Amino acid sequence: MGINPVRRKLYEFIVEEIGLRILKGDYQMGETLPNEETLSKELDISRGVLREATKVLTQKGLIRTRPKIGTQVTDRGEWNIFDPDVLTWKLQIESKATFLRQVTEVRRIIESEAAKYAAERADRRALANIRSRLDDMLRLMNAPGRYDYENYLAKDMAFHIAVMDASDNELLSQIALTMRQAVHKARQQDIQDPLIHRQSMIFHEAVFGAIRDHDPQAAYTASQEMFDHVWQHIPQD
Repeated sequence: MGINPVRRKLYEFIVEEIGLRILKGDYQMGETLPNEETLSKELDISRGVLREATKVLTQKGLIRTRPKIGTQVTDRGEWNIFDPDVLTWKLQIESKATFLRQVTEVRRIIESEAAKYAAERADRRALANIRSRLDDMLRLMNAPGRYDYENYLAKDMAFHIAVMDASDNELLSQIALTMRQAVHKARQQDIQDPLIHRQSMIFHEAVFGAIRDHDPQAAYTASQEMFDHVWQHIPQD
């Protein structure tokens, strides 16, 4: 039986509230959370809602329930950092510049390798998809007065997802899917300068060109150069 919309909203709020407390250190690693009665009263929720939230937080690796001990915060190494919610919470409590650097480092590793595989494996359909996403970006950047950062960001992410999909590796594509929400939130903090984004188009075109020419090393190099460009414009702390 599904959760009705009102209860679902409350349940998600509780997951976020407890998750943020854990990441901020309000509940320390190894610490036992308050019992059900105490915590449900503090949060003004039913025990049923608290139990549902507890299940989700357990799936995210943040807590575990042990007989006769209670619900404990797990060690940081057990947390599912790639979970979209956990990544989003990290963004809320950590330095945005630090978070952007971490995300960029991960993207540099994953997406450059994906570009190399895409150059080896992309078929006509995958190439047409990347070309279409690139054309969307070019039309936006070449239309004076139509630039909008949110629109640019959506089209840019669509391009990178198309490259990931062209790598023909489900695991790489799944990583892109799980990170998409956090990457989007992180990049909302990026520098929103259309000149810098226009300058980046040469790198996007180079990545596509290398994939089209089935040149893995050129695709990898072009992707690395793209992230070098991104790195130069990440805000400092």
